[in-house]
Amino acid sequence: MPPVPDPAKTIYVISDLHLGGAPEPSPRGFRICTQEQHLANFITAITQSADAAVELVINGDSVDFLAERSIDSPHRWKPFHFPEAHAVELLDRIVARSSVVFNALKAFVRAGRRLVILPGNHDVELNLPAVRARLRHHLTPAGPADYEFITHGEAYRVGDVLIEHGNRIDDMNFVDQNELRILCGHLSRGETAPGKLAFHPPPGSKLVAELINDIKQTYSFIDLLKPEKEAAFPVLLALEPGRRGDLLRVAEALAESKARRTIQRAVHKTNIGAAPARNALEQSLLRTVKRANFAVYDDSGAKKLVSTRSKLRGFASLLFGERDKTWEQRQKDLLDALRAFHEQDAFDPAVETDVIYSDEAKRLAKGTIRHVVFGHTHLAKNVALPGGCFYFNSGTWADLLPLPSAILDKTREYAPLAELEQLMKNLVSQNYKDYQLFHPTYVRFQQHESGRSLSHELCNYKWESPV
Repeated sequence: MPPVPDPAKTIYVISDLHLGGAPEPSPRGFRICTQEQHLANFITAITQSADAAVELVINGDSVDFLAERSIDSPHRWKPFHFPEAHAVELLDRIVARSSVVFNALKAFVRAGRRLVILPGNHDVELNLPAVRARLRHHLTPAGPADYEFITHGEAYRVGDVLIEHGNRIDDMNFVDQNELRILCGHLSRGETAPGKLAFHPPPGSKLVAELINDIKQTYSFIDLLKPEKEAAFPVLLALEPGRRGDLLRVAEALAESKARRTIQRAVHKTNIGAAPARNALEQSLLRTVKRANFAVYDDSGAKKLVSTRSKLRGFASLLFGERDKTWEQRQKDLLDALRAFHEQDAFDPAVETDVIYSDEAKRLAKGTIRHVVFGHTHLAKNVALPGGCFYFNSGTWADLLPLPSAILDKTREYAPLAELEQLMKNLVSQNYKDYQLFHPTYVRFQQHESGRSLSHELCNYKWESPV
């Protein structure tokens, strides 16, 4: 057997750091990343590693502008902070608050290591010319460094690895790069008047700014729930039935976004994301409902098949039912909805339960591309693809709140209602430390000088071992 060649480069991929959000009014406040020292320790460790060449790729949502209050309206949030000066001020605020991480990143590039940053859907503002320049200043204050920022919705290629955030294929969080590119072009020439906005932020950003952040002041757990889209909607509707109109307005924005994407797809004849849906809100959730292994049991314990419409029963009842239902009635609907949306293997790194990501990875993994890395979902993955290729998800360094599997066990009928009620009480009272999960992960590649990956692995930071 020929000897394995020595690697010329080690590449680390992390994503979804979500640095941002004030720690008030509670110890968590509006942050979903509360373990910044661990992140800084990781960056310091790879800075000081014995590898000759080290590259760190931050694959989207490094900072979280959606967690920051508006500059001109301190009691409000915005789905996109504009004009540029406001976004620059918010970036400065985040950097100062998360100085332990940014100091580690500065030391990383000072040591001659290579840093690459891709934007996601929570840090769209980083694409703006002035914000991009300020980020470079924060990271490389000493002058030229091996640093690159990936703009215009491009993926990043390094050897046989393709890296992108992944929100491009998510209807709720797709960023219209054509609009954004035009806006940035005007800004770079000083042609856009302050306050004039020619960019439509994603529907998911509107959901956060117009609904979730407001509710988060009372229910600080709401954006920690995973899988996010499937769990958050019914929980919101059960806790705040009066907010249905807000949710439907977000659904309208989703429908408009799908229409623009359909036009772009026809004009540019390019795959810019998932296929357009028939109905905005229903389709954004129905995809997961159809995949759910949902069943009910009759009095004899025999399993019965349930139609997709029946699977939606709990969610539809929450969305369109009587607003004056008692909490007990809404709680039963909530259990139905959560069970319908629950993915048993969502946290299994060897299984991608949301096929839009694995399907897109299969499509991209061809020719010289042997590895595809996404982020965005906060769920770390290492999945083998046909032809000896691999799909990875780099996971997150933010906190997670998976709902207890015992409550979502579909064989228990309505026995867990008391447990669900206690869970909701704990969540509302911010007593959810026992449910909370911090599971920071990264993807590591060792590459030959030709760009061929000699090794690949999904690792857990805490134990420094493959998962």
